[in-house]
Order: sequence, then C-alpha cells, then structure tokens
Amino acid sequence: MSVVDRIRENFEELTKSERKIASYFMGHQHDCAFFTLEHLSEEIGISTTSVIRFARRIGFAGFKPFQEAIREDMRLRQDLPVKFQNTVGHAAGELWTQTVNADMDCMRRTYEEMNPESLSEAVKIIADAPHVYTFGMKESFALSHYAYTRLITVRDNVFLLNAGINGSVEPILSVGEEDACLVFLFHRYTRQALELLPLLRERTKRVILVTSDPTDTVKEYAGVLLKCAVNAGGIKNSSAAPVFLCDYLCSAVAIRNGERALSYMKKTEELFRKSSTVSL
Repeated sequence: MSVVDRIRENFEELTKSERKIASYFMGHQHDCAFFTLEHLSEEIGISTTSVIRFARRIGFAGFKPFQEAIREDMRLRQDLPVKFQNTVGHAAGELWTQTVNADMDCMRRTYEEMNPESLSEAVKIIADAPHVYTFGMKESFALSHYAYTRLITVRDNVFLLNAGINGSVEPILSVGEEDACLVFLFHRYTRQALELLPLLRERTKRVILVTSDPTDTVKEYAGVLLKCAVNAGGIKNSSAAPVFLCDYLCSAVAIRNGERALSYMKKTEELFRKSSTVSL
C-alpha cells in the first residue's frame, strides 16, 4: 500500500494537526522524501513530535520508515517507462509547446529563487581559484562538460574531472585545497555520486554545488549552493536552467577578471589562427 493510500485510509481518524501534515504531504511529496525531520516540521509549522505521531498514526514505526516508504513510492513513479506513458499521450504540436513552456518555467523559477550572495560567491571562487574542475555523472556529465567548454574560453587551468569513470577515483587527488570544483548533481542521486561528493569536499572547501530542491542530503558537502529548477514533468529533467547558469558564470567570471580574461582570450584567438586551416 502506498503512503497516499495509507493517509486516505486513516484520514477520518487524524487530528487537526495531523490533517495539516497530510495536506502538506499531498502537495510536497518530494520535500517529504528528502527533508530532515526538523526541516520538515519547520516548513509545515508543526512540532517534530507531531510529525512522528502522524507517521505512526498511518502505520509506520517512526519518521524514518515513513520517509523510506515515500522514497520507494517516488522511485516506482519515476521509472522511465511510467514517465513515457505520461508523455506519449500528447500530440506532436502540443508536446513541443508543453516542453518549451516547461523549460521556460524552470528558468523563471531558477531566476526568481536564486540566492544573489551565493551566486556572487560562486563567481568569485571560480575567477580566483588557481585551478577549476567541473564534475558530474551520468546525465550531469554533459552539464559538467558544457561548463568546462564555457569557462575554458575565459580563463586558464580549467579541467573536466573524470572521477567515477570505470570506478576510478584517482582524478580527485588532482584537486588542491585552493582549487574550485563546480559540481552538477540532481535527483535521482546515484550511490557513486553521493560517495564521491564527500571525497571532493575533503580535498577542497571550494565546492560549488549546482543542484535542485530538496537539498538536505547534499548541502553539507557544498561550500556554495546554487539551486536550479529542473523538474519539467517530462521523461527526463530539464537542463535549461543549469545551461543558462553556465552561460552566466562564463560571462561573470570574464568580467570579474577583466584584463586578465581579455589577455587570455587574445592568446586563445591567436592560437586558433595559427592552428586552423581556412578554406576559401
């Protein structure tokens, strides 16, 4: 029986405060799956004891088993075949419009909810660090590669960190204490990504983590946290907002470094001219 079914089955027996928790759960299942007990109680405006009592009321031994059951429900709902079935009903034209609107909404939400201080700190770190590494796994590897191609155009010593490929962890040893590491990590987290993140944090405190809500599981490993909206309701997460963020970081780092960035780009252009063959 799913958590939703348990709530519905016991709803009539719930107290007023427990119904408040149930109502919050119905609209924020993703948050309930990953927020800590303290964070969740604060969000709802209820005591931690009430949340635990609610979990027991609907048949769980405590908050942890309740949260694990939510995650399992989400895992089953988030399987790609299920997402495909939810998507396939749209006609081609309608799907195009829906996709564009969903991506634009992700960028809008990211823009409105971005912490300006965190964004400024990320730019400072990337601009000033002796070396910059970009890192991501699975789908996020594409984002880390995109960030690498943007940043390497405006500053030197930018590297794509290939840790995790074929079980390799040795590349992490290249990261120094003063270096910056720009990490892309989104739900659903892989076990390997969650294992590598604290190892990166041990190497440098300058970890810039680009992720999405809720962040309770990973925020302790971030020196700077940049949240992007990526849930667009499609088969896979939307990359629109993280790509938009990479473009911003490229321009902002170039502006911050000023003449140093300009000198670097001039040398790059000269190198292109010497190494490229132009057909007329």
